[in-house]
Amino acid sequence: MAQPKKCGNCGSEKIKKIDKSSLTLPWRDYPAVLMSQPVSGLKCESCGELILNATQGKDLDAKIEASIVEAVQSYLALILQREKCEQKDIAAHLGVSPEYLSEIKSGRKLPKFQTFNFLKTLACDANSFKVSDPKYQPKRVTA
Repeated sequence: MAQPKKCGNCGSEKIKKIDKSSLTLPWRDYPAVLMSQPVSGLKCESCGELILNATQGKDLDAKIEASIVEAVQSYLALILQREKCEQKDIAAHLGVSPEYLSEIKSGRKLPKFQTFNFLKTLACDANSFKVSDPKYQPKRVTA
């Protein structure tokens, strides 16, 4: 494939080859997915647009999905270890069925951004697990 002479987005001629893994990309309803696998292609230095052919686009989608699945698995493992709970307990905190959580853990389904983001919050903030418990009753503040 010949390298394009201009960016199709902004018209700039400043196009360079990229091959990196620690890259964040917007994807579907995800504003930014941290890539866990290397991405190759061309990038416009002026507007930041990725320039990919159809095959590279499909490959990028697969790598993004794999990155999301890896993150989900990592978050679940962290929560299970820290909270000493079962996967069904995490599902209750997330407000999803245990079957759905199993499907996103295995990669058969991708979580919606909101579910992914809440799972990330539960993994990164130990207090959020307690507060998100459906049985949690906050202390009432009286004046």
